Amino acid sequence: MDTKNVMLHLIRAGRDALHLDTTLTDIGYRDTPYFSIQGEIADAISFLLDEEPETYEESAAYAAIHDIYTSDEQCAEQLAEMVTPQADVPPATMAMIRETARERGMDVRQFISLILSDWAMKELMFRETFTA
Repeated sequence: MDTKNVMLHLIRAGRDALHLDTTLTDIGYRDTPYFSIQGEIADAISFLLDEEPETYEESAAYAAIHDIYTSDEQCAEQLAEMVTPQADVPPATMAMIRETARERGMDVRQFISLILSDWAMKELMFRETFTA
């Protein structure tokens, strides 16, 4: 899956929906469907990022859709880097990884990278010990 391209389409659609909702609200329309559409798109981004913020405003999806200073492409690239790598990790293990990452103030992708780096370092030390 081309994650950056998926994020690019979601960001564009989310920003367009937000813009349409704001414009229609400003000229007097109430309860436009674009607000709900933008929310659904933001939820899709959050699910892809595997994030569980306490409020919508704390999510990376909210930040991305509301960021007027970052281009769609840059935003999509940043979000794509945040997507947790897909692996056949048992649900209980993934839950433990999420919980521990949250306790340490890290995102899941960062924590998985830390785990893999630690493993690689130990593996390297093991190999050097037994091949020397």
